[in-house]
Amino acid sequence: MKKVISAMLLICMIGMLTACGAKAPEAEKEEYTPQVQVTESIAESVTEKEPEEMPQEQEPEGTEAVEKSEDASPIVEKPQILSLQETRKARYEGVNDFEKFLMINKFNYVTFWEGEETYPEMARMMSETAGMITRSQEDEADNMVSFAQEMFDVDSYFETQISTVDVQVRRADSVAVSYLTDSYADYGFIEDFRGMQGSNYDTQTGQQLLLTDVIKDMTQIPSLVTSELNNHLWAGEGYPETVLQDYFRNTPEDGISWTLDYNGVTFYFGDGDITEPGNGGQTATISFAEHPELFEEKYMNAPEAYMVRLPLDSSFFTDLDGDGTLEELNVTGVYNEEGRFYSQFGIYTDTDGHYHYEDFYAYGYHPYYVKTADGKHYLYLFCEENDADNRQMMLVVFDVSDGQFVRAGEMNVAPAYIPSDNFILPLNPDNLLLDNFDSPEQDFGIYMVGENGMPIRK
Repeated sequence: MKKVISAMLLICMIGMLTACGAKAPEAEKEEYTPQVQVTESIAESVTEKEPEEMPQEQEPEGTEAVEKSEDASPIVEKPQILSLQETRKARYEGVNDFEKFLMINKFNYVTFWEGEETYPEMARMMSETAGMITRSQEDEADNMVSFAQEMFDVDSYFETQISTVDVQVRRADSVAVSYLTDSYADYGFIEDFRGMQGSNYDTQTGQQLLLTDVIKDMTQIPSLVTSELNNHLWAGEGYPETVLQDYFRNTPEDGISWTLDYNGVTFYFGDGDITEPGNGGQTATISFAEHPELFEEKYMNAPEAYMVRLPLDSSFFTDLDGDGTLEELNVTGVYNEEGRFYSQFGIYTDTDGHYHYEDFYAYGYHPYYVKTADGKHYLYLFCEENDADNRQMMLVVFDVSDGQFVRAGEMNVAPAYIPSDNFILPLNPDNLLLDNFDSPEQDFGIYMVGENGMPIRK
């Protein structure tokens, strides 16, 4: 019964987060014409004349005439990374000077830091979503406190009521914006529940994208997802294709959780969606590089360098070794529930089963996958050094190219903090706004990812 109630509550909450701005079913898709920069030949740049009427230009001595290509290909411009900020909110309720925590409620939302005038519809959508998240979480916190106070009067040893909503940016450029809402609830009739819901938008229009806006042929998806799940399976017999066929056939399009990533489309399956309940969630990515025929060309156009926020204890897939196929990258943390802190983090890839564990005390881990224009792959792990959402953090950097783990170093920096409760998100490896706590400067600095992976001042 608890699972049923959990699912219903999660669906209601996610519906509030994603309903605004969704396309009407009857709306027609807009045709997309990519912005191109065309190099014209000299013959096309002047008014055509008969050969005998064209004046003959004298070539300067010592120079050679350069032939222009008659069939120059259009150069499609790469999308620009957006400049976004994250607003964090937290509410704590306790008794006896917080000797006992009754309730912990934490959430965040994302809006523009700069550039909202360039994308007004996307900015409006972000603002409306931020308002809905805030109202929903504040109402939920009030209900949690009321329930906690009643329970404390009956049993002073009852468990702390916890609800968190973590909105993580998976893609943010001038083509598309994609969030992953990582939710956790352990209160009332909801027991230790985790859910992941994707929200995807066209940056130019601010309209919510449907799967069929991005994927041209859904008939191949069940078999491809089955293959990806089995290719990265740690143990067990594997998933039969019929399970995924049944899931996609019986699940409404707006009930499928997915994100539009820089390198493909990722699907998120909750506990019990495709396996027996109790086995946790599963994740699979269908990449643009391996299956370009499946996707709308517009959404395959991605920047060469970018950063992606990763959820803890959940698989992320990308091509780490350049062989054209996807490798798994997973960041995990050992959490002390009583003290509410992490004591150790771990990194895993399925490239020869490499893994790394390290003792590192922190109140929160915020991992980012970093891809640079020269083909390097890094993991940026921002570690919170305070219990509250404080700006003080430590950055630990690993080179994860080829699926290996080379510790590049650590640095006393954090995403730029803008009072109050706002952090400028690190999304562009070539333009990172960071607070350096070892610097005498009072304001944030502008950095970029250096040759060894560490941030360097621009």
